[in-house]
Amino acid sequence: MLRHALGKLANGRKPLRANLVSTYYETDDRALARRGLSLRVREHDGRFVQTVKSIGSGKAGALARGEWEDAVAAGRPDPHGTETGRFLEPGIVDRLKPVFRTEVRRDFVELSPAPGTRIEAAIDRGKIRALDQKGSLAISEVELELKSGEVAALYDVAQQLMATAPLRVDPRSKAERGYALAAGRAKEIATTRAQPLDLDPQLTGEEALKRIGHYCLDLILRNEAAALAGRPGGVHQMRVGIRRLRAALSAFRKMLLPDDQRWWASQELRWLADILGEARNLDVFKTAVVDPARGAVADRRELRLLGQAIRDRRRAAYSAIEEAVRSPRYSTLILRLFRWFDDRDWQNGGTEAEELRQPIGESAPAMLDRRHRAMERRCKGFSEQSPSERHQLRIALKKLRYSAELFSSLYPLPLADQFTQRLKHLQDDLGGANDVHVGETLVPQLAKGMPEAAGIVTSGRRLLEWHKRRLRGEEKRIQEDLRLLKEAKPFWRA
Repeated sequence: MLRHALGKLANGRKPLRANLVSTYYETDDRALARRGLSLRVREHDGRFVQTVKSIGSGKAGALARGEWEDAVAAGRPDPHGTETGRFLEPGIVDRLKPVFRTEVRRDFVELSPAPGTRIEAAIDRGKIRALDQKGSLAISEVELELKSGEVAALYDVAQQLMATAPLRVDPRSKAERGYALAAGRAKEIATTRAQPLDLDPQLTGEEALKRIGHYCLDLILRNEAAALAGRPGGVHQMRVGIRRLRAALSAFRKMLLPDDQRWWASQELRWLADILGEARNLDVFKTAVVDPARGAVADRRELRLLGQAIRDRRRAAYSAIEEAVRSPRYSTLILRLFRWFDDRDWQNGGTEAEELRQPIGESAPAMLDRRHRAMERRCKGFSEQSPSERHQLRIALKKLRYSAELFSSLYPLPLADQFTQRLKHLQDDLGGANDVHVGETLVPQLAKGMPEAAGIVTSGRRLLEWHKRRLRGEEKRIQEDLRLLKEAKPFWRA
C-alpha cells in the first residue's frame, strides 16, 4: 500500500529496492554518544559507505539529523574519510567496537513535489540485531529525507502518506533503538523528564520560538510509549510538554503571531491535554488524596469499593489516551506543529511581526513581565478567594514558572533557579487544595451507576474532609510564601 502510494507521489515511477546491512560502532565508554554522534559502516552491493550522524537536538530540531558520508574501502571505520574522519580522533578510533547491526530491505524513490525540491522517501523493513546477544528488534518505518528545497514539503508528503496508512512520528533513530537493544534496555518503557533548554540571547524571537516548539514536541513524543503503557509519569510529562508549549504560544502572542494559527494550535493542544487530564486526575486522586488518608476511613469495605471504582475509571481513561494517541488527529497535530515551527508559518499570516526578528534577550523580559503582572493580580485577596479563584492563581503561577524555565538560560542560573523553585513550591501547595477541589467533583462521578454508590461517596467524603483539616493548618504559610514571592525582585530584572 505504501509502496504504491510512493509510486503515485513519484509520478508513476516505481520505487527501487536495495538490501542494506549497516554495522554501528561505539567505544565502551560511549565516547561518540556523549558528543551526540553515531557511526555506522553500510554495505550495499559490495561497496561500503561510512556515515556519522548527529542526534536531533533543540538547535537542529527534534526530528533533524546532521549527516556526513564517505565511501570507504572496507567494512570497518576509516579515520581518513574526507567528511567523517574529523569525528574519529586517534583516541576514539582505536577503541571502536561493533555494537549492533541493521539488516534492512529498503524500497526507495526520489520525490520532486515542487521545482527545486528533492525528497528521498524510503520504506524500511528488517531487524536490528545486537552483536553480543541474541536479541533483535523489528524495523518497519518510512523515512523521509530532504535533499533540497523547503522543509514544508517534507511534512506535506508525510501527511499525504498518513492518509494511506496509520503512520506515527517516532523521534528515535535506528541508532538510539540499537544502542538500547545492545544495553539490554530495548523493552524498558522509560519516562523522559524535561531537561533545561539552552537559548542564546542573540537568537531572534522566531528562532527561539522554533527551538521551544521542537523542545516541547520532543518531550511529548518521547513520553508517548510510557503513557500508552499506563505509566502515570508518561502522562504527566506529556502534559508538561503541552503546557510549556501553550505557555510559549501565549507568551509570544503579543509579538503579533497570527490569531488564527495560534488559536488552532492552542485548541488542538487543549483537546489532547483534556484527554490526558482525565487519567492524570485519577492518578493524583489515588496517590495524593486516597493513599495518604486511608486511616480516615474505618470501613475497609467502603475503601475497597472506592479503590475498585478508581481502577475501573482509570482503565477507561487510559484507553481513551491510547485511542487519541493512535488516531490520525493526533499524528496530524504533531506533524502540523513541526511544519509550523520549521517553516515558520507565522511569516505567512499577513502580519509584519518585527518583534519576532528582535533578539530574544531583548524581548523575553517583556513577556515575563506580563506573566508576573498576571500572577500579582491573581494574588489579591488570597485569604477570601474561592477554590476556583485559587485554582486560577495556581494556573497563573504555572504559566509564569513555565515561561521562566523556558527563558532561564538567558539569565544567571542561581537567580533563575531560586525564583522558579519558589514558584514550584507555591504551585505544589496550592495543588494540594486543588486536588481536594477536583476530588469533590470526582467522587460523585466515580459513584455514578455503581451498585454500592453510597459507600463510595461516604468513603470519598471522609478522605476529603481529612485533607481539608490538614490544609487549614497550611493557610498562613501559603500566605507568607505569596508575600515573599511578590516582594522578590524578578531575576530577569535583577
